Amino acid sequence: MSRRARRGAEAGLILIGVLAFAAPARAQLAGSLTASSSEMFRGESISSGDPVVAAGISFDTQIGFFAGASASLALNTDVPRVSALVQYAGFATKRGAVTLELGLIHRSYARIVDADYRRGFFEGFAGAGVGAVRARVYVSPDYLRDGRASYYAEVNAPLLRHDKWRLEGHAGLSLIPYDLAAGRGGLRRYRDWRLTLTRPVGPLFLSLGVNGTNYPVYSETGRGRVFGSAAWAF
Repeated sequence: MSRRARRGAEAGLILIGVLAFAAPARAQLAGSLTASSSEMFRGESISSGDPVVAAGISFDTQIGFFAGASASLALNTDVPRVSALVQYAGFATKRGAVTLELGLIHRSYARIVDADYRRGFFEGFAGAGVGAVRARVYVSPDYLRDGRASYYAEVNAPLLRHDKWRLEGHAGLSLIPYDLAAGRGGLRRYRDWRLTLTRPVGPLFLSLGVNGTNYPVYSETGRGRVFGSAAWAF
């Protein structure tokens, strides 16, 4: 991604965020605090398997603009470290029972094991949702260090519900260009998945899940890993 394109993406993210925060009253500001056994992203740990505490803030307006940010701190036996920073902004609208959205995300992760990828990158996304079923398609111009575009698609949906218990599922597909040394075009396909059991308990939202991927980027293995978390929203 060229410096000019990167600056354009940064300016776009800032502009959408400013529009969201400058929107008229009747907007909703929310925050969250989460403690988890390991922070997961697309089927693998981005905290080196260490426990994490995270704080997030989000802002939604009645006219559809939204923005937010989060920061994660990994707690290991040495010095706690910032493991992830995420900022996003976008616009959502409803058409009948369908919610449509467009937006931009910037992600920055402290650790990466595949040198072909950047620790910090932008993604543009488009999504649609009906009820609790949500789907998004992402495109990133700078996830790969060589500047070629990469793509990701995901579906998140509730699978089972009983009383206060809920089982949710996630399926993701990464489309990554072949290595330049391979001398061929086209896209490689990689998958990730997640199952999460959730339940509210008093002011907390508890989760227990398992996920995996066949293409780890931020950890040495994408084998199925169990994780748990407790979140407080305010």
